[in-house]
Amino acid sequence: MSSTGVLRLIIICLAAYMIGNINPAIILGKIKGIDIRKEGSGNAGMTNTIRVMGLGAGITVFIVDVLKGFVAVTLGYSLGSTYGAMAAFAGVVLGHCFPVVFGFKGGKGVASAFGAALALNWISALAALLIAGVLFGITRRMSIASLAAALAYPVLVWHFKPEYFYFAICAAAFLMIMHLANIKRIAKGEEKPLTIGGGNKEEKEQTK
Repeated sequence: MSSTGVLRLIIICLAAYMIGNINPAIILGKIKGIDIRKEGSGNAGMTNTIRVMGLGAGITVFIVDVLKGFVAVTLGYSLGSTYGAMAAFAGVVLGHCFPVVFGFKGGKGVASAFGAALALNWISALAALLIAGVLFGITRRMSIASLAAALAYPVLVWHFKPEYFYFAICAAAFLMIMHLANIKRIAKGEEKPLTIGGGNKEEKEQTK
């Protein structure tokens, strides 16, 4: 790849990173006079938003996070084809998890990764969502659903869009790392089920 091509990928990644910095959980919290990162699990994502601010706010957060992932990867692909899409995927998820405009403390990246995956290959993304939905219905624990979907994603990509297989492994590994605290609680049987509204500070470090 030429130096111009590398520079383009860096620009795509940085632009996607800034898109990822748009965190609806933090923004909605500020509107309501709440710092979502100091309530409930302390995580700026959909699940903690549902716990602290209710289902409607959580759905809004999910939609915005999915859209930003989808938009970032769609733009990345249009500007840099396959490599541009992967650079945008990485950038938008990193921007969500470690947003510079919010002190590098964001969410765990599942919803934004889902939106990015939709743009990369919608069939594998929806199949992963189906797996997550089934696991959540059984366990009522979003972390277990997210982890199951992350583990399944590379296999699904291998089947439907194999050129992204190795990248999918990296994406899944990153999401697993972001959920290490959840994995430890699951192993100990201490992971709490999702509740709507009224999140409390004793649940800090809880799932996404």
